[in-house]
Amino acid sequence: MTGRFLSAADVPALLAGAEFFSTSAVEEGIEFAGVWLQDVLTHTGPVQLVAADELDPDTLCVAIGAMGSTVTMSELPPSGDEPEMITRSLADRLGSPPAAVMPLNAANVNALYPVAAAAVLGLPLIDCDGMGRVFPLIHQTTYELAGMSLTPLAIVSTGHDLTLLETSSTRAERIARSMARAAGGWLLCGMYPGPARRLREAAIHGSVSRVLDVGQVLCTYAPNGVHARELGDVAPWPTPSATPTRDPASDGRPPGPHAAHRLTTTPIERLLRALSEVTGAELVGGGRVMEVGPSVGQAVYPGNPIGTVVHDQDSGHLIRLEAYTELLLALTDGALTAAVPDLICMLDRGALRMTGPERLTVGDQVSVLRVPAAPVWHTAPGLALAGPRAFGYPLRHPCEEGR
Repeated sequence: MTGRFLSAADVPALLAGAEFFSTSAVEEGIEFAGVWLQDVLTHTGPVQLVAADELDPDTLCVAIGAMGSTVTMSELPPSGDEPEMITRSLADRLGSPPAAVMPLNAANVNALYPVAAAAVLGLPLIDCDGMGRVFPLIHQTTYELAGMSLTPLAIVSTGHDLTLLETSSTRAERIARSMARAAGGWLLCGMYPGPARRLREAAIHGSVSRVLDVGQVLCTYAPNGVHARELGDVAPWPTPSATPTRDPASDGRPPGPHAAHRLTTTPIERLLRALSEVTGAELVGGGRVMEVGPSVGQAVYPGNPIGTVVHDQDSGHLIRLEAYTELLLALTDGALTAAVPDLICMLDRGALRMTGPERLTVGDQVSVLRVPAAPVWHTAPGLALAGPRAFGYPLRHPCEEGR
């Protein structure tokens, strides 16, 4: 097999990209997971990243992902034994051990944990995922839409409590979430076991590479290499100089993506342009945060309902953002502008890094972005599973207007 290799030097980019695709569900940050992953990769060596179609069609694959609070994860971090416990449990049930790891969702901590799992297990990591963002439930996936079974679901807690569940997807979610609360706040899960041939239709391909590409862009533009500084390492791409005459590639290192944009316009404009090229992101608006308070909706899924109002400095419009931890809706002067399952992200215009409602205070300057979801999420089954109505909002998604 060919493929890209992920090493400890890639962790700052993984971390930054993981924050981008978290749809602003950054809570207190996920730097702890980056520090842990760097340590794992330093000891194990690089992980091979492969496309699903590079594997033998009968290769047994398993999705790895965490459920629960990232704040709790930072207080009770994984020991490193959890992936082996998960795969051993699945091997006992399925008759053979998994031979490749894939992410449940390549975002937030779940962009990092599968890399660590592949590293400690000595397995390749498949360049795909089942969400393309963060959703609150482990069955809100393209794997589910394609008919793959969530179970048998192997779950392990930080106390090494190990359980194997075989039931329906929705019931497995409810049972596992109850166990997470009882076991300290979070669990690592192994799920959707199946042959690599199923991933052709079931997965969102190229997800891990996209996280890395976005992370490299963010690390390039972050002041003073903010993501690398938090990890105690150097950024994978050079940080642009504050003076427009310096060539970021003059030190002999690769210039990174979008170097041509660095010598024109402002840093925030250059960053937004680069993110648009990598992800297809569209600018909803940007300006001063006017309000951070309770959501107008009713919580349907796990999360913290928060409403945020941003005054767009160019148009004068008010942008209201609704979130249950993840940003779900953007309304401009009351009209729906963007909605789940598309990604809605907020960029801190000062720090040039992703932010979220729990990090914001009135007066902060942000840009609001919309990133189109994978096309399968815009189908009728996709919207039924993860569209506005699935979250309790009696609204039609903008892509439904022509139907």
